[in-house]
Amino acid sequence: MVVNNSISRSRLSVMLSLAISIGIPALVGPAYAFPGSPSAKMATGAQLESKGSQERQKTAKAPEKVLEKTKDAKPATDKKEPAKAEPEKKEAAKAPEKKDAKPVPEVVIENVITVPAEALTEHASEYLNKNVRFVANFQAYSSLALDYKPAMRPAKTYLSFLVFRNNSKVPLSELKLAMPIPKEDDKSPQAKLLSELKEGDQLEVTGKVFACPLDEPWVDVLRIKRLKAAVDEKEKEKKASADSSTSK
Repeated sequence: MVVNNSISRSRLSVMLSLAISIGIPALVGPAYAFPGSPSAKMATGAQLESKGSQERQKTAKAPEKVLEKTKDAKPATDKKEPAKAEPEKKEAAKAPEKKDAKPVPEVVIENVITVPAEALTEHASEYLNKNVRFVANFQAYSSLALDYKPAMRPAKTYLSFLVFRNNSKVPLSELKLAMPIPKEDDKSPQAKLLSELKEGDQLEVTGKVFACPLDEPWVDVLRIKRLKAAVDEKEKEKKASADSSTSK
């Protein structure tokens, strides 16, 4: 058996050499090589190497294509930037500062004649259409100077008040004093004073004599000032009792 194998192998080698010399490529291919023979191994190895080289060429070219695509690709411009918050208006951002209301400047009253209240009632015609000023103690609000036709000041829009005679508790009813009623939203010192007046408060009254019917002065009050507040009777009694206890 060993001899026959050696003979067959020698024959095959002779046939292969003849085929190569003659130029028959079909006999040289791996299809005619015996499995396990050196020629078969060489053929399969060559095929594997050729396939591997082809694959390497494909993979080598792939990144070039990717690079080309990335070069050709245009940067995206359709991305919307996040909307920027509009700056708030200074007027809306800043809270309105509360400013203290400035006191209304007093109206300057010119050519004022200072006269005692009783003298004004005795010589009313002498002071007609003149600005006068006197000091007297507040007695009470009254309608005595209102709705009188010869010197009309309507009670709907005016108020009236009486003052005491000097050093007396008797009202000076001959002196007619009329003054516009302050509005509800009026927060002026003048309006506040009118709401706080009480009997016995010492006032400085400035006004204009606008009429003298019955030979009595009718005065438009332009301004009043409280010079001295009246002493409360209860406080006066407490003070008197305290003084009496200390004297004992």
